[in-house]
Amino acid sequence: MEEIECSSWKFLGIPDRYSSLESSYFHILPVPYDATSSYVAGARFGPRAIIEASHQIELYDAELAMAPADLGIATHDEVPVVAGDPEGMIARIEERVGEIRSLGGLPVILGGEHTVALGSIRTFDDSDLMVVSLDAHGDLRDTYQGNRYSHACFLRRVSDEHECAAFGIRSISKAEVNFISQKSIPVFYARDMIGAIDAIDLEFIPEKIYITIDIDVLDCSIMPSAGTPEPGGLGWYDVVSLLERIITSRRILGFDVVELCPQPHNVAPDFTAAKLVYKVMGLIAKYSRNREVDATSHGQEKK
Repeated sequence: MEEIECSSWKFLGIPDRYSSLESSYFHILPVPYDATSSYVAGARFGPRAIIEASHQIELYDAELAMAPADLGIATHDEVPVVAGDPEGMIARIEERVGEIRSLGGLPVILGGEHTVALGSIRTFDDSDLMVVSLDAHGDLRDTYQGNRYSHACFLRRVSDEHECAAFGIRSISKAEVNFISQKSIPVFYARDMIGAIDAIDLEFIPEKIYITIDIDVLDCSIMPSAGTPEPGGLGWYDVVSLLERIITSRRILGFDVVELCPQPHNVAPDFTAAKLVYKVMGLIAKYSRNREVDATSHGQEKK
């Protein structure tokens, strides 16, 4: 790939000829919303930090022997925040994601707190869709601090409409454990996953899935810039290996990466989050059953 002139508000900095709305397969939607953050605020700055850090990523992924950007990556304007109205905010995200889907694109949501993923997931009415969550926390409380749409209730609201599964958990309440048992939700704890990714039985995951990644699934030693950092998490290669196993031979309807809270003078976590977004794109392009993804016909080779 040739070097290309950087465009500041494009993921990876790729110019319009490689990132048009009409020809791109992946569609980045930044959502700078963190109204219910309960520990460290600042996830609203996450999307911009991810996009800025992405300009340093090499477009060619040597591990996958391909350049996911060849499929086209469009970057949309940020979703304007609806203050004090979480349901209104979710509805606004749902509308924007619906527009992306009408273009035939795969939505990639950059948060913002985890609540923003609800707006994306609600555009899918597929009864056989499973939402696969990578997260340090259960997020299965019915309410938190009096709010049913708190980031701590994200997966509970998902479970009202879709089957779901959670990976990387290492902080959870007794009430959430009881709910998991009642609903028979597949939950995989981080302590049992580290060094054992290949041994996890993933046969229960159906063909159509939506993937939601809270950045705190990574251990806080490599991801300190999280709204609710938790020790004992997964390493980079644990997460990538898990995602590869989940994505392989399945159809991915969309994904998000949320909860990055950028820290001044520490850009490494921002780059890690951006790299993770690009890595998921590459795994989808190479291993998924997404019929629309065809690097030889949908994307554009950069010569």
